[in-house]
Formats: sequence, C-alpha cells, structure tokens
Amino acid sequence: MSHLMGLSMDLPLLISAINEHGAEAHGRTEIVSYDLAGQRHCYSFLDMNRRSKRLANALTARGMSLGKRVATLAWNTHRHMEIFYGATGMGCPIHTVNPRLTTEHLEYIINEGAAEVLFLDADLVPRAVELAGKLPQVRHFVVLEPRENLPDGGPLALESYEDWLAAESDEFQWPEFDERSASTICFTSGTTGMPKGVVYSHRATVLQTMTFTSMGWLPPTRRGKPVLLAVAPMFHSNAWNFPFGALYAGVPLVLPGRNLSPENLQRVIADEGVTCAAMVPSILTNIIEHVRAGGLDLGRLESVVTSGAGAAPKLIAWLHDHGIATTHSWGMTECMFGTSGALLSLHADLPVEERMPYLLKDGRQTALTRIRIVDDEGNVLPRDGTTRGHLRVRGLWAARGYLNHPENCALDSDGWLVTGDIATIDPDGYLKIVDRDKDLIKSGGEWISSSDLEKIAASHPDVVQAAAIAVNHPKWQERPLLIVQLREGAVLDAQAILDLIGAQVAKWWVPDDVVQIAEFPLSATGKVRKMDLRETYADYYNQQADA
Repeated sequence: MSHLMGLSMDLPLLISAINEHGAEAHGRTEIVSYDLAGQRHCYSFLDMNRRSKRLANALTARGMSLGKRVATLAWNTHRHMEIFYGATGMGCPIHTVNPRLTTEHLEYIINEGAAEVLFLDADLVPRAVELAGKLPQVRHFVVLEPRENLPDGGPLALESYEDWLAAESDEFQWPEFDERSASTICFTSGTTGMPKGVVYSHRATVLQTMTFTSMGWLPPTRRGKPVLLAVAPMFHSNAWNFPFGALYAGVPLVLPGRNLSPENLQRVIADEGVTCAAMVPSILTNIIEHVRAGGLDLGRLESVVTSGAGAAPKLIAWLHDHGIATTHSWGMTECMFGTSGALLSLHADLPVEERMPYLLKDGRQTALTRIRIVDDEGNVLPRDGTTRGHLRVRGLWAARGYLNHPENCALDSDGWLVTGDIATIDPDGYLKIVDRDKDLIKSGGEWISSSDLEKIAASHPDVVQAAAIAVNHPKWQERPLLIVQLREGAVLDAQAILDLIGAQVAKWWVPDDVVQIAEFPLSATGKVRKMDLRETYADYYNQQADA
C-alpha cells in the first residue's frame, strides 16, 4: 500500500498572507505612528495594505524583483512598516540597519546585504552622507518624507518616498514563491567584530508570528480594546514581530518613532490607551522612574513584554502593585524568541509572592523550539532548576548560518545552536539565564555569576542599574567589581549595597568595591557594553594594591 498523503491545500507561508488577512479581516483597525517632529499619524490596516502595494509597484518600476534586496535606516514608523510588507510581499528581502552603529559598521552592513535601494528617515540622511561613494550597489536613496521635507543630501541624489507612492496604483498581485525565501535580514549588534547577518525566511516569520500570538505575547485585555506599543526597534529582530503579530491578531498598533525618552513614551502610553507594550527592561526602568518622580500614571497599560536583560524584582513588583503584568522571554538575533514568558496555569494563579520566582525566570520553550543545557563535553544536563550548563536551542526559526558566511554559525555537533548563555532549566521547563559565557567571573579558580550580583544590587532602593565585571587582581587573578547608576539625588552607600549582596551569596562572591557612574555605556541595542567597562576598570584593583 502506498504512503497516504494529506489532501490539504499546499500554499506557501508568506508575509503577504498576513498583510491580506489584516486588510480583509481587520481593515478598519488602526495603526498610530509618530513622525520625527512628534506629529501623530493614524490610518487603518487597509490603508497600510494599499500603500504597501503602491510601494511594490514603485519597486517593480525600478527593476526590483524576487531576491533583490532593499535596506532600511529608519525608526518605528508607519512608512517603515509599509516597507516591511511591501518589499517582502513582492519577494525583496529587507535588511534593517541600526542607525546607532558606527559608520564603519553601517558601511559594512549595507554592502554585506547588497541592497539596491536604501530607505531612510530624514534625520538619518547625515549618516548616509558619511557613506557617500562607499555603497556601490545602492541605486536609490529614498527619504521617508514628502518632497517638500527632503533635507540636503549633499552628494547623494535623494528621492521622496511619497513621490514614489503617489505615482503608482494600489492594485498589486502578490506573487507566490518558495516560503523558504529570505524575508528580512537582521544583523547582530557587532559588540565583538563585525555584525553578522541573520537571514529570516517567510516560513520562519509566519510560524514565529503564529506562535507569538498564541503563547501569551499578546494577552487579552481586561477592559476595552487591546492596543499594542512596539518600542523594540524594527531594526532589532523585526521589533520582536509586533508589526506582523498586530495584523495577524487584528490588534491596533502604536509605533513611537524616534523619540524613546521616558517622558514621550509615558505620554504615548497614556494618550493612546496602550494595553500591552514591548521594550527592553532598561527603557522600562526609565519610564517608571519618570512616572514615580512626576506622580504620573500609565493609563490603561496592563502588560509589558520584555526581553534581553532580565527585569529587576523591584521593577516587576512595582508593576504588579499598579496592576501591570510582566512577561519576560529569552531570545537572540539568531533565534528571534526561544521561550514564552507566559506562566503555566498552576503558577499564574499563585499569590504574587509565590509567583515572583517564576516571573523572574526567562520563560518556557515555545511550541516550535526546544531548549536544553549541556556540560563542557556536550552531555545533556538535568532539568532540576539548579544544574548550570551551556544553553542550546533548536527550532523552526533558529539560524543555521550567517549571511555570506554560513560556515561561521555556532552549531554544536548535534546541530543545536550555541547561544553563549549559561542557564538552568527547572522540571516545569522554565529557563533561567545565569550569565553569559564571557561575563562569568573566575576568582581563585571558582566561578561567580555576574548576573546574580547585578540582580541583588539592583534590588537596592537607590540603585537604578548595576553591572558586575571581572577585574584583574594581584592575588585571585580576577575579582568582581560592582558598578552602579543611582537614582537621582541618591548618595552612594557602598557598604550598604555590599551588605545586601553578602546576605544572599557566598562571602567570596561579594565584590571588593563599588563604583558609581552617571550612566552606563550602551550598545546599539540598549545593552550595557561590559567590554567597555572591563577595559576602563581593567587595572582597578592592581592600582589600589600599588597605591
């Protein structure tokens, strides 16, 4: 007897299907966007769909076709979202460019991605001018503005995005093509070496979006309509898929534009009735500090999705006290998101004190990814919540190679992605990131977790943010040094912070000193640049010994 095959329709998983679903099933749902001047723009999913088709026609008229690439140097705006749908829908991969990177990295990324069209916001034109003559493949520099708002491009022949769209029809038939085709290319932040391009496929993006909307990332609102705010930048892992998830789920979306100051974000959250926001903990911390200092509120906000660094317990507690739930998940550019922060039902209903340990973890694996921890020899370690090991992940959207350098992807011998994280996994499947391989501190032959020290220090009421780093030591090879940023007006009490840490860890884990700084050096994606701190304070203890 022959092998029986299913008789379901065999249609490719393409981003254009999400676009059409949004227009057809949720056409009147709104997208709100703020431009460079802070002006509010509001239109519907159907409007966005029609403009994305105008863009597809404009690209086609300029010789763009399946496989040819475009780049974006832009903030979270409605025009950027139109490119996300219009270019990918016609089969042109987008590679997003982080405007906070160095000129050297910008040049490398745009050339590495082989973009023929560069779309950019007006305030970022000077960054492109710096690259004049260094981007041989770029044929069009298109500013996301009407003609009257074009800035001086110097040697660049700037074109108006609105001129492009005005000349075209909003009728366009999205083509069908291989779902494994590239949709977007996101580059790592390049904190060590040049950024690496991670290529997402249409299939992976659609599956991510389906998983994203079914595992607690878009929680139901308790009152009124849900409204999403995508603070996570579109140049960083597709804004965590919120631009796709909103259309898929039919939920209004707010794009804040360039201004990510706590003052502006608090105002946007309150004015737009945002119920769910996605951002890194450092931005969330700044918003809450602003709210507390000014006696303000966060309107209808009911939940916050965070990723990247873990949120401090006092931050989660403050949000809970104000009726705001938190969902913290783990992911990386090479694996958009590997866990969902949604709690198991048996934990979700616990009193907050008993629920807190689970909220402080980094989520559970999603339906289409698997996680595990291994020892130095690659042996799988138990899920007991205490054994620490090297985190590995595999799944339908985990990278197996990098753009133009597939051989460089860190897969282990079993085909699992090497994440560079040290973690535990408990019997219920909750992941807990303990540290980064490169951030562990080895003192006298024993390992110390910088992450544990930071979280304890951040629980001190005067500490806004903390970083523990390994510093050379004349006796112990390395010792931890704690660096803190204090709340405005606070005075450093180093001993109080060290006593707080000493009450919760082994004595030899306690840092030898505490240093206060005004603000932390941050990477282009908002993470603390520990490499810079290690360079600055490399001889801190040696200098003390010599004094």
